[in-house]
Amino acid sequence: MTTMTHIRAKITPWDDPAFVRAFEQARDQTASEGYADGPQAGSRVEHLLREAGFPKATVDVIRTVPEALEQTSHWVVTRDG
Repeated sequence: MTTMTHIRAKITPWDDPAFVRAFEQARDQTASEGYADGPQAGSRVEHLLREAGFPKATVDVIRTVPEALEQTSHWVVTRDG
């Protein structure tokens, strides 16, 4: 199983505990399903957030060349698109 341990997430709004909790649950579920930290995992997390009641949620996965080589990425996660 692959785990998503190499992501940095910027969550907006960070002060919405329900949204942050939904993101953490979606991220954990996605990792348990075997996704890594790349675009497919981000897409899956976005899908789960929308199913969880955040229909405009988006996850943008941003990777520079050095990040790709290090198998890391950063995600911009927004509740309202």
